[in-house]
Amino acid sequence: MIICVPVAASFGNIMPKTLILMGNGPSLKDVDFDMLEGFDTFGLNSAYRAYERMNWWPTYHGCFDYRVTECHRENFVNLIENSSIKRCFYIVNISDSPNLQYINMKEYGSTNKWNNKLSDYDEFHDNGNSGANASSAAICMGYEKIILIGVDCNYVEFVEGSKKDGAGLIIEKTPDINPNYWFDDYQQAGDKYNVPRGTDFHLPTWNMFAYRAAHAGVEVINCSPVTTLRCFKKMKLEDALGISNDC
Repeated sequence: MIICVPVAASFGNIMPKTLILMGNGPSLKDVDFDMLEGFDTFGLNSAYRAYERMNWWPTYHGCFDYRVTECHRENFVNLIENSSIKRCFYIVNISDSPNLQYINMKEYGSTNKWNNKLSDYDEFHDNGNSGANASSAAICMGYEKIILIGVDCNYVEFVEGSKKDGAGLIIEKTPDINPNYWFDDYQQAGDKYNVPRGTDFHLPTWNMFAYRAAHAGVEVINCSPVTTLRCFKKMKLEDALGISNDC
């Protein structure tokens, strides 16, 4: 396997501390994971199912949804204690391992002290969606450039095999085709989750995050080729990573 060297690194320039935020939209299936080699990555939610099959692990993993966390608690504990993931970010304190970064998340819409410093996870305010929350955690760690992939924000509310479950949804039968995610069994029988709300909630909360990221001097680039998100600069992934084609 040939690894392409970032252009800036090859010329001795200092690249900003960069994180690749991996959404779980369908466009992620077209990403060459070899291209991510050497970069810090942040995966989310049920994507661990694919990571296990691929024998590939992100630098970080997170879940910022109480319903999803409780549903996957046992598997998340396994990620914390037995995978090569460097640190896991969860809003439920499910392990004593130092690999868990517990986030005491405040409700969305409360007074936010994010501004230019996000070092205190006890004052972490909900950004309204998983990707924006993970990006906020990245800023806590000092990342100055965040690259979005698989952040398509284009959801079908009811997928095959799903039904209402109180205020949320449950998968009764693992769907043969799941149009919301980059692999079809991302959601499996028994999974409980919240109703996807791309247009009326995810997009506005991403817009708010974009404003705050700009205020903090953090560059966010959307490299998802198929996306409804319009609040960040769009680029091809290889260009955002500064990867030379001459490998």
